Amino acid sequence: MDRGSKGNAQKDKIFYLIRPASGGMRRHLQQLIRRFSRDYALHLGAPPDHEMTEPAGFPAGSFYELPLGKGLSPVGDLSTFRRLYRLLCAVRPAFLHIHGFKAALPGLPAARLARVPVLITVHNYPAHRGSPYLSAAGGLAGAQQDRYIAVSHALAGELAARGIPREKISVIHNGIEPGPFEAAAARFRRCSDQLVVGTAARFAPQKGLSYFIEAAAVLAPLFPRMHFLIIGDGPGRHGLEKLARQLDLPGRLSFCGYCADLPRRLAGIDIFVLPSLTEGFSLTLLEAAAAGCSLVASQVGGAAELITGGVHGLLVPPADVTALARAIASLARDPALAQRLAGACRERVKAQFNLKRTLSKTASLYEELVGETHRGAPEPVASAAKSKR
Repeated sequence: MDRGSKGNAQKDKIFYLIRPASGGMRRHLQQLIRRFSRDYALHLGAPPDHEMTEPAGFPAGSFYELPLGKGLSPVGDLSTFRRLYRLLCAVRPAFLHIHGFKAALPGLPAARLARVPVLITVHNYPAHRGSPYLSAAGGLAGAQQDRYIAVSHALAGELAARGIPREKISVIHNGIEPGPFEAAAARFRRCSDQLVVGTAARFAPQKGLSYFIEAAAVLAPLFPRMHFLIIGDGPGRHGLEKLARQLDLPGRLSFCGYCADLPRRLAGIDIFVLPSLTEGFSLTLLEAAAAGCSLVASQVGGAAELITGGVHGLLVPPADVTALARAIASLARDPALAQRLAGACRERVKAQFNLKRTLSKTASLYEELVGETHRGAPEPVASAAKSKR
């Protein structure tokens, strides 16, 4: 594999495929693009999204707009399948790296028809509350050359339970660069005696933000100095703001919207809450830990792989407002405990969940897959058709 001394035409090629994405999945792919553009000729198929490609410096002419929308869309998915098949035949990448189950629905059959090996990163559970994607999970295990990255051991177990051979699954935890969050925390100067309890997420049902708001309503009368904030945005904002008004929280709870400087905002939070109903392995939880927040999190997905309860933070059952409020209150009443847990988790993130470690493990897997491709590169089922960009 070329390490950058030759042109892109002489490098091994990787083709990324992603569904409409925001939050952790988008940031993760941008990290991969920034890191591996030095070593490989990268190509990306995705819905139109200039925020995905431009900040990462994506190579011009290697981004292909695909009609890959949210939810099941037979017409759109068929169009994506046909377009992607032609692209794979023309580009002939060493492998197709798919992000998310939605992208896998057209991506897997296109890659198999083109006889291109597949790597799928599973960022979250295949379904939430009965989505039809769950029934498709077992069908993803068909081709022997397919490989999987699970971002937590919990997710790896779920995939294995759905019929994917465990030996085809590599666990590579999400990682962050802690420096910007530590620096923001070091610069932050508190201007009041408020105790700030906050969360950050897309406004989607699986993020459990309504439980955070309900817990805030329980805590507000008990802690006059406590202020609550929610960082993020999304289609669910109107309903969440309505719930806050119904619970008489105006003046005590702030909706901050999208935040361009997340390190600075997290530095102002004392207790960070992850009330999710489902998570793979939360990047935001890692970032909050790096910023020095004490953590309260739902025990879902990989949360327990970061937090040992009572050592690095507090874990509570999902969708349990009483347990969530009780855990926040225990940290508010015991600042020494909160500080001790925050310090332990910050050090754990630096040692075990840093971006350098994540990318190193991914690089090793990439090299393994490229080597396998060189040893037995298959031909496509049909002759390659020219792709129109």
